[in-house]
Amino acid sequence: MISRSTAGTESGGIDRRTLLKTVGGSALAVALAGCTELLEGEDDSLANADVPDEPVESGLQTFTEGAPAVLGVQARYGAETAVRRINENDGIAGREMNLDVVEEGGAYLTNYQQFVDEGKDVTFGPISSSGHAEMVPEIEAQEVINVSTDGTVTTLYEEDFPDVTYSFRFQNHDVMEALAAVEQAVEVLGADSIDTYAGINPNYAFGQDEMKLFSQGIEKLTGAEQVYSGFPELGASDMSTHITEVNGQAPDVVFSSCWGGDATLLLEQGHANDIFDNVDLLVGPVLYGSANDMSEDLVQGPIYSGSRNFYWGEPSTDRWSPAADLVDEVQSEYGVVPTAHFMSGYGAVTAWATAAEKAVRLLGRWPEQEELATILENHGFFTPAGYHTIGADHQGYSNAHFGELAWSDEHDAAALSDVSVFAAKNVSPPPGEVSADWIGSW
Repeated sequence: MISRSTAGTESGGIDRRTLLKTVGGSALAVALAGCTELLEGEDDSLANADVPDEPVESGLQTFTEGAPAVLGVQARYGAETAVRRINENDGIAGREMNLDVVEEGGAYLTNYQQFVDEGKDVTFGPISSSGHAEMVPEIEAQEVINVSTDGTVTTLYEEDFPDVTYSFRFQNHDVMEALAAVEQAVEVLGADSIDTYAGINPNYAFGQDEMKLFSQGIEKLTGAEQVYSGFPELGASDMSTHITEVNGQAPDVVFSSCWGGDATLLLEQGHANDIFDNVDLLVGPVLYGSANDMSEDLVQGPIYSGSRNFYWGEPSTDRWSPAADLVDEVQSEYGVVPTAHFMSGYGAVTAWATAAEKAVRLLGRWPEQEELATILENHGFFTPAGYHTIGADHQGYSNAHFGELAWSDEHDAAALSDVSVFAAKNVSPPPGEVSADWIGSW
């Protein structure tokens, strides 16, 4: 399966000199890209920098309990893996990193304030879009950088808080995965074959935002008519009423941004109520986030899922060995396959750590919070998922992934086949434009 490169010479088809140049020559950046074998013999150009001896203290809030933990624990594994790699490679400009993890629950503000009171240098999370929106004013008031792992509602930085300093987001925002779902549906069925669509989405900011953007996009590209839209509560114990409504309308496409245990329940009750005898296609931007919660029976049917900014099989593991190495490490350490929410945690830590080291390299000393926030704007970096940027608008931008749900005997877990990759510029508006206005202009 995996074509390994020769240690010290190249990694997954990218030669050593090119990779080191691309990531800025930083040993830490190369290590977090998953190419540690390239670092042998590298000079330490940060040896004379004025950097504190104390470890970097950081905090992550994520879901560790209940149905949302299907995703939240993946974010924890990702953040822990990034921190482990940082410490195994001499830290950030020589500083080791400690990570405290707390249950997100509904305590977003309390968690953030507790981290600040404890003197954390940086905080990460949350998963929840509602929680993220609630936190932003406090983050700006406290002036301690937070890099949200998810919290992906599109309007957050476009309309609600367009001028922030200390609040950032790593994961792709909703418009990118909603439009990737539209593009995937058109690719599978053809625009002329999509006359009707329906939606089953969680009843809060994230689900409403995703359904609104998907509706705008698919109506623009196909002229389809919405025949049903239902919003079960997050963590609902029964979705059969919504599935019955969908079966009665028999739409061509069903869109669902259900996630975590809700995604598993939707597939279980959908199969039990023969939804796939009544619809041509189900597209869900985050269904694959529950990959480790799915049985082989659940992935059967015309089901396509997004995988946000990371799917471990894309780029192909024979061309980009860091992804293959990551899968091996995560399966060995945690007994699961990494999903996009693993990358939410890994990438949020990597964004901040590589920006911090870049700042030390530029300043010759450890940066203040405001200086580091400036460096984070327009900051580009690699992870095993590929290349990412944090825009001047504080949004994360990466490729978006979508593919057909399948089963991997090799990994004994759900997988994706026929994966499509959508460049950020094709599923998000140009800088300064509002997504809804941009789609409306098509």
